[in-house]
Amino acid sequence: MDILALHLSPRKNGNSAAMLEEFLKGARSTGASAESYSVTDLKIHPCIECGQCEKTGECIFDDDMNKLYPTLTTTKKIVISTSLFFYDVPAQGKALIDRTQPLWSRRYSLKQTDTLRPDGLGFLLAVGATKGQDLFLPVTLCVKYFFDSIGFPKEFESLCFRQLEAADDFVKRPDLIEQIFAAGQAFGKKQTA
Repeated sequence: MDILALHLSPRKNGNSAAMLEEFLKGARSTGASAESYSVTDLKIHPCIECGQCEKTGECIFDDDMNKLYPTLTTTKKIVISTSLFFYDVPAQGKALIDRTQPLWSRRYSLKQTDTLRPDGLGFLLAVGATKGQDLFLPVTLCVKYFFDSIGFPKEFESLCFRQLEAADDFVKRPDLIEQIFAAGQAFGKKQTA
């Protein structure tokens, strides 16, 4: 698998899901393979900040994050697609991000560097309903530190779109569909060391 795709929004067939699908079509058209996970299909317990992972590098919860941890620590290309709730990742997606705390703890508390991927490539697709000037600032910071926690560089590419709210707003915009398909193609072609 070349690309891990994470859909972090609770609406299964909304704009962020359609954006991710189009991005992956572009990536796959280059021969890249992708595996996709949606928070709507995962059972992820929220982090309770118990501190156990700071001692062991493991989370106390046995849930669907255990499917993701191996992939999150080995994949070199990750794309995230999300809608915004109050300018940030929705709660279900934030639970996934928060549960990467054990990976952060392995690196920063336990000084383990085996999951570092300085050549890792990240991409953010985000969509928000309003046109606020700082609409994408919180989600960009959240994703930046998600990438850091899993051992990726903090820099990543992104496409963020305002004023898409109804579930089918994206599919009515051929200009955006083309742009996202092309971004997926470019991401699929990029090489990691």
